[in-house]
Amino acid sequence: MATEIKSPFKFLDSYDKKDKAIFFGREQETLELYDRIFETNLVLLYGASGTGKTSLINCGLGNQFESTDWHPIFIRRKDNIMESMKQEFQDHAIKKVDPKRSMIDQVRSLYLDYFKPIYLIFDQFEEIFILGDKEEQKIFFEMIYQLLEEDLQCKVVISMREEYIAYLSEFEEILPYLFDNRLRVEKMNSKNLKDVIEGTAANFNIELRKTAGGKDISELIIEKLRDKNHEIDLANLQVYLDRLYQLAVKEHGADVPVFFDEALIKQTGNLEDVMSTFLDQQLTVLGVELAEKHKNAKKGAPLDILFELVTDNGTKHAIDLEQIKKRLKRSKNIEPAVIDYCVVRFKEMRILRELS
Repeated sequence: MATEIKSPFKFLDSYDKKDKAIFFGREQETLELYDRIFETNLVLLYGASGTGKTSLINCGLGNQFESTDWHPIFIRRKDNIMESMKQEFQDHAIKKVDPKRSMIDQVRSLYLDYFKPIYLIFDQFEEIFILGDKEEQKIFFEMIYQLLEEDLQCKVVISMREEYIAYLSEFEEILPYLFDNRLRVEKMNSKNLKDVIEGTAANFNIELRKTAGGKDISELIIEKLRDKNHEIDLANLQVYLDRLYQLAVKEHGADVPVFFDEALIKQTGNLEDVMSTFLDQQLTVLGVELAEKHKNAKKGAPLDILFELVTDNGTKHAIDLEQIKKRLKRSKNIEPAVIDYCVVRFKEMRILRELS
């Protein structure tokens, strides 16, 4: 199974508000983001994939507010960003408003429902450029400008991967102050990474034993995970720590205090070994599910589908998905319903995100 032993580490999930006690290494960014959103109505948050932008908002920023100070509405594009906004507004509304009414009316009604500022948080905003067209993009920025120009209790946070920042430039004519308040989330330095490892371990009573040479085990973990640019993806760190925990419990049992030592690090191997194990486990789980839900699904279908997705336009699986279905039906005799199921599960398992 993918995670047979329940570990305290976040694995591939983002931190949310209840994780305050184990959210380490982003104190400075949390305070800076809070200061910026307190002073202005629009903040652009950006950084490389794997820097923890979603966690910074959900857990870091979220814990700076009392529940009476803000009402956050998290919005992902899905099929269309405007339709997703309307749906989120309907889901949050106490007094239902005709969805045909303007966004301004809907936001104003939401404020009257809760009597606290409405925070519109657009997460993984790069999807509007990856998957959307110019018309959708233009309508969105015009709508945000209209919202911000009204006398509303409404603030906007746009969170996106930094390689798509340049796409925003052509919309400055619509939203002139788009870049005025921005915060770049950097990759964590060694000190902050140690804080994450050691702080989480201490919180869950995991002993970190020094190496034979007297080095902190957290330093050894960091050395293992650095990529060719000497950086570490936070999602990879959580996957690695989760694997360490599982192996430690299997090795010594759940009834004794859990500890990480040099021998365990050697047994676990490098990040590539851990990610390969993770992928094999998840594909095995999915294979069992398919055998139950789609009796005619061929063995090995999940791997065939995943291979097609990650080799098609750099894992932008929502692009030309219908073409992918046709190709797989023709070449592998995999039914579209099986592909749809696997795509949903890949997202839930965070496989596609991890490989992208």
